Amino acid sequence: MSKYRIKFSKTGMGKFISHLDLLRAFNRTVTRAGLPVRYTQGFNPHQIMTFALPLSVGTESVTEFVDIDFEDGTDFDEILNGLNENFPQDLHAVSVSEPVYKAKDIFAAEYNVSIGADFGEYGKKVSDFFAQNEYMILKKSKKGEKEVNLMDFIYEAELLKESADRVDMRLVLAAGGEKNIKPDLVLGSLESSLKPLKFNSVYVCRTNIFCKIQEKVENFC
Repeated sequence: MSKYRIKFSKTGMGKFISHLDLLRAFNRTVTRAGLPVRYTQGFNPHQIMTFALPLSVGTESVTEFVDIDFEDGTDFDEILNGLNENFPQDLHAVSVSEPVYKAKDIFAAEYNVSIGADFGEYGKKVSDFFAQNEYMILKKSKKGEKEVNLMDFIYEAELLKESADRVDMRLVLAAGGEKNIKPDLVLGSLESSLKPLKFNSVYVCRTNIFCKIQEKVENFC
């Protein structure tokens, strides 16, 4: 085996690391740790690593994944300890394992969301928004903008806590190559539907990634 799957978290100030900077941070960390990473061939060799479902800037996560090629027989603990001893602040390796599923199997991601606002009478309208069968929005893609039904991309929306100034929710949204949506688009649509209410703060943390194998839902690992 040469491919190792690292589960890691990106929290605190780490949520502001872009995907390109995250790649650079891993490259530097692996080098500093002296881990036996494999490189591509050619005039410009680079470390062989692939991130599953890159995260938007500003979103925390406790369940990110990257596949890195190391020399056969590299010890899991050597990788885990080497990364954590050399990572920049707010990046943390959680586990190292053999890959089970492929990135193409990913179909959904779970998020914990906390919204601060002067909700008042608007609190119930949050639940009403997610209970709709249809809410049309413009969604951008490589081919341009297209009108879609937002609710087709929301698999679960669970209200966890509600008060006069805060709403906490759990969302499971479409993710992956075939069908996906970012949480900021969902929350932007929610805020738009609650006008003139304005959100004072929005916190988003990705807590799980799911894949579907022959109609069976599994945690991505």
